[in-house]
This record gives sequence, C-alpha cells and structure tokens, in this order.
Amino acid sequence: MVKKLILLSFILCAAACTAKPASTPLPTPSTGQIDMEQQAVYAFLLSNLYQHRGYVIMDTTATGVTGVENTTQTLDYVLQNMHSVDSGTVVSFRSRNDAAYPISPDMNIGGPYTLLSQAGRQQIFGENQSGWEIFYERYPQAPGITTLSRVGFNNSLDQALVYIGTQSNWLAGSGYYILLKKLNGAWNIDQRVMTWIS
Repeated sequence: MVKKLILLSFILCAAACTAKPASTPLPTPSTGQIDMEQQAVYAFLLSNLYQHRGYVIMDTTATGVTGVENTTQTLDYVLQNMHSVDSGTVVSFRSRNDAAYPISPDMNIGGPYTLLSQAGRQQIFGENQSGWEIFYERYPQAPGITTLSRVGFNNSLDQALVYIGTQSNWLAGSGYYILLKKLNGAWNIDQRVMTWIS
C-alpha cells in the first residue's frame, strides 16, 4: 500500500513538473496602436477597393446605411457568413461601434479626403434631382460618398473587422463587412460579406 502511494505521488509530481505553463494573455493594445492600425486598414481598403485620387467620407462612423441602429442584427448575419473570426475581434467591433463616432480630420490614409456632414449631404441632395451632378462637380476625384465604421481588432492586432459602404449615384452603391488579416506586416482582405446594394 505504501509503495502504491509513493508511486502515485511520484506520477503526480512528474505530471505537475511537465505540464505546460498557462499561456499569458496578450496585453490589450493601446489607443494609439489601435488608431494607427485603423488608419492603415482604411488606407488599404480605399486604395484596394476604389483606387481614386481623393475621397469623400461621411464625418461620423456607421455600420450600415441607417447608421449604427441595426448593428447587432446585421453583425449576427455577417458572422453566420464568415469563418474563423476571433471572438476578440467581434467584441472589439461591437464595443467600438456602440454609437456613431467622429472621423478624424487628420488621418494618414494614403491620399486626400474630405469629410462630409449629414447637413452637407442634405444640402447637396435634399431638394433637387441633380444632386449627384452637383456632388461630382465639387468632388470630381471621389468614387462617391464613403461611410466607414470603426475597426474592431483582436488583441494581437493581426485580424480586423470593418464596415465600408459607398454610394456613387442614385442606384449605384453597396456596403460590405470586411474581415482582414495582417500578413508580413501588411493588411489583406480575408473575407467580405455584402449587406446592401442599390
């Protein structure tokens, strides 16, 4: 009996000594790191999707055509159609898009851009049928009016989820949720899910 207890103690001790240490969680990225990566994601998407020399971006964030009101329902649909999305990326996206936030007027996104307020948009389109003609007279370099969400990231800042939508005429526009992965220091599109088209 004593031998069995000694043997059992030895086995338990050996197992404890060879057990892998618990992995330490990655530190939460700083606000500065997130802001830099968000600008890098915006720059990559704008140049990759549109390749224009200038952009008109709504001055507040949104997660769809109607703002941020339907984020939960839309995001549930998007996640059903994406795979391998890190839970941290989803949590970050939800928390960073709990309301509409102002877009920074001094981002480095690889090219010039103009921020357009809702009042400015209403002024162009509110009372006449030739709103898009007026728009392109003012902003000939733009692909249309682009709306961006804030970007959700995982803790290692190598996966990102963002909404981007662009309306370029009365019946020409679309919106996507895009999952990106960072490979060798550069962002790349991994998956995209369209949430509206006109």
